[in-house]
Amino acid sequence: MKLTRYILMGMILLAVFTSCKKDQSPVLTHSEPSVLDNLPSQNYVLAEPVEDTNPLLLTVTWTETQFYLDGSTSPQPLGPVNYTLQIDKKGNAFANPQVVAATNGLSANIFVSDMNLLLLQSFGAKPGESIDMEMRIVADYGKNLARIAISGNTLPLTITPYAATPKMQMMYLRILGDTHGEYPSGTRLVMYRNSSNPNDETYTFTGRLAAGTSFKFIPEESLGTNKSYCRKDESTLVYEDRADGAFTNTNEGYVTINVNLKDMTYSIAPFDASSARVYTTMGPIGGFCGWDNEPPMTVSSYDPHQWTLVYEFAVSTACKFRGNRDWGNNWGGGADDFPFGKGVFDGPGANVAKPGKYRIHFNDLTGHYIILLQK
Repeated sequence: MKLTRYILMGMILLAVFTSCKKDQSPVLTHSEPSVLDNLPSQNYVLAEPVEDTNPLLLTVTWTETQFYLDGSTSPQPLGPVNYTLQIDKKGNAFANPQVVAATNGLSANIFVSDMNLLLLQSFGAKPGESIDMEMRIVADYGKNLARIAISGNTLPLTITPYAATPKMQMMYLRILGDTHGEYPSGTRLVMYRNSSNPNDETYTFTGRLAAGTSFKFIPEESLGTNKSYCRKDESTLVYEDRADGAFTNTNEGYVTINVNLKDMTYSIAPFDASSARVYTTMGPIGGFCGWDNEPPMTVSSYDPHQWTLVYEFAVSTACKFRGNRDWGNNWGGGADDFPFGKGVFDGPGANVAKPGKYRIHFNDLTGHYIILLQK
């Protein structure tokens, strides 16, 4: 009987010992940090990419961080390992490291525009002047453990950034000048766009101008200054801070003005509005008003085809335009044509995704509209 009891106690103690041993976490006894592979070159002169591209500058590769557990002579995996490629000025001992890439792999692609922006914004680099940098790898390892292993070497490189050409953002462009007596400053006249594609930098306006008037094209950011798009010659613009350079309109009447800010060109041509219908009411219409009883817009007393309204949309909604509250006179742009677009008869309507107060412009001669969120 005693023998049986001893055997049972022994089995229990063995089970407890084995269970405890299984529950013990492996002990990290040694690690070998990653090593960055040499780059094909240590000198890079960056050139501004062509429009809408961001080409590959270089690919950085490194070896895997190795972990040795419980005194083993063979490396073993240790939980998740994430690698961060850092960059700093050479000789700064990575006191101000910036992240170039983060991955759980063993390589990272670096692109021209991204590196250029990082150098200019984070390191005070100057376009056209080389700057000495170095990169390293930091490996974060171990589940729920704040442990890191820094690469055994750094990669020196010298980079010369470029001065990026200022990109004209899709903006609210006004016609500034004494275009007619109703608005002596001309700031109520706006240039429309065919769509909201940011790569399309063309603007247009069709409307009535008074005789003997002058004007320029001014973005919202330059209001209150002389910096505007001015006349350089018969077809070319220049964007400068100057008192002269105004365009002139000799005869009273309707014109179409086209401006291309990418090519810095313009054209002004007469427009025949003699057969254009004149509406008594105009308004934005959509789900926000139950597709009926649209809020009325204000018409220009000088040009009966130019309409404006400041309106607060309480909900996201489609938005079209309807004349004389008659569905036989309605215009709608595509859902993505927001905040700029050109409506067509019975089009689906622009998508006003964010509730808020908007300034709305509509030109019933062409169907162009602007639905601009107020700041």
